[in-house]
Amino acid sequence: MANNQQQGGALPSSQGGLVQYFDADSGYEMDPKTIVMITGMVAVFEIVLQSGVLPI
Repeated sequence: MANNQQQGGALPSSQGGLVQYFDADSGYEMDPKTIVMITGMVAVFEIVLQSGVLPI
């Protein structure tokens, strides 16, 4: 059986677990105002489509 170095290394023993192994700040972050604006734009777009203004 291969040792841990050949498989990519071992998890830190002091923290343990994959959840704490990966950095929490490595994800994609968006401002909450941006999410609210995008949600509002999608809602308005859906209302316009449902009203039949755009012949799609």
